[in-house]
Amino acid sequence: MRRSHVFLILGFVLVAFLGYWLAGTAAPRQAVRENLPKTPVEPKRTVIAEKAPIFKRGDRGPTLRGDPDASRAGALSGQRTLTFKDQSALEDFLKRMGNRVRLMDRLDALNALQVGFFNYDDLASLLGSEEEQSFVFPVDVPTDSEGKAQAGAVELGADLLQWLGVTGDNSSWGNGVRIAVLDTGVLANPAFRSGISSIDLLNSGGQITSNGHGTAVASMIIGTNPLTPGVAPGAYIVSIRIANDLGQSDSFLLAKGIVAAVDAGAQLINISMGSFGDSVLVRNAIEYARASGSLIVAASGNNGRDQVTYPAANPGVIAVGAVDAAGNHLDFSNSGSQLAISAPGFGINAAWLADQAASVSGTSFSSPIVTGAIAAIMSQPGAKKLTAAQAVNLLFSYLNDAGQPGNDPQYGAGMPDIGRVLNAKTRGIHDAAVASQRIVNGQIEVLVQNRGTETLVNTAVDVSTPAGMISANITSLAPNAVQTIRVPIAQQNPAKLRYDSRVRLSGGVRDSKPSNDRRVDQYVPAGK
Repeated sequence: MRRSHVFLILGFVLVAFLGYWLAGTAAPRQAVRENLPKTPVEPKRTVIAEKAPIFKRGDRGPTLRGDPDASRAGALSGQRTLTFKDQSALEDFLKRMGNRVRLMDRLDALNALQVGFFNYDDLASLLGSEEEQSFVFPVDVPTDSEGKAQAGAVELGADLLQWLGVTGDNSSWGNGVRIAVLDTGVLANPAFRSGISSIDLLNSGGQITSNGHGTAVASMIIGTNPLTPGVAPGAYIVSIRIANDLGQSDSFLLAKGIVAAVDAGAQLINISMGSFGDSVLVRNAIEYARASGSLIVAASGNNGRDQVTYPAANPGVIAVGAVDAAGNHLDFSNSGSQLAISAPGFGINAAWLADQAASVSGTSFSSPIVTGAIAAIMSQPGAKKLTAAQAVNLLFSYLNDAGQPGNDPQYGAGMPDIGRVLNAKTRGIHDAAVASQRIVNGQIEVLVQNRGTETLVNTAVDVSTPAGMISANITSLAPNAVQTIRVPIAQQNPAKLRYDSRVRLSGGVRDSKPSNDRRVDQYVPAGK
């Protein structure tokens, strides 16, 4: 045999052995981080496939050495999830598994195992018609390394409650609502006054040394300091640690975290993590949560792509995108048909490690704002407390629209406004708002929304253009309704266009919220 062939064979054996060893020891993968303070952005792990194939029951899959299918799918090599039809089938598999396939983890509530292998043939030889196998995908704290906020994006700072239309004392909001935060772990902070319990699925002893992501996420919900306010400070947080200090996890741990959240009595589950792999097991866990009445809210991701990450993209999950303080879609926020709603995600004050505060950005923080808004509505005084599903329906009935009228891939159905929800039955509120402005097909499109409780009659809309002021009239606009005013652009170079629109009520009617009567934007073409 030629020496070059010998070296080739030895090299292949070494690579295969390392792959198996890594699967068995679950060594940390390459770091990906969100835009957080004093945290370097490390190289992003490449994910090749955006939706991986699934091997059905009885299909033994490939029999090649190595694990090229997992690599092509962007999944973790040398690992699979096996889901069995019942517990008996799972136990039968364990009895015949032998030592060539390694048990990595188990999730009995879903009759599932996570297994590692040196050679896929070893696993395939054990499979029959009693199980469904699927890939194990990396799941990470979102990163904004692929897309940055556009020039001119407005930071929110400490103005979260004002942005949501909250006036008065909200300290009791969230009372009686249990919220699970699946993340890197939530640490105690002087800004938190509500209860926090912890479940550590990493078996790390709760030692969180360098990642404040989970703490910052929780502060969007339960923060009480005026510098780092939360939406529902009275909520009870169940911190479920599924990610290490590098913000890394996988789809098996994610599914396990969802089940743990449900079993811990969580009515709401916040997941500020994501993956481009659509996991069968995670889908099963989502159904487990839905069957128990638990509602999942998840971040859409910060890749600046027209694709929402999983689990946000899965049916039954509320996918949240990010806007700046002015209500503009942020360039890094993933878009797609699955997007349900958008909330602030740029320059937000948050609690951090070592009793500190920080400014954070990303859809990771948009998601808990929506989670907190749902909890706030659930806990409002009344003869009967609302379920999570009922609170969501109410929240979505009074969203502030933006972009295209109604649902669109960048904003979802709109942005939350708790003030509108709480005042929905209060008569006499007149509120015309310039919801958004955009350039479409050589025209300025101005979206006007009635955010009050009374029908608006003869509302004037003035749009400033390079050719001068152009005025239009909206004869009648019912509560919550929207209407688009279109004005041609009489300028050859729209890259320098500054557009300014405002609304005026007629008949001496006073606008209840004049702060949203006017909107000024600078048009910047894509890529500039």
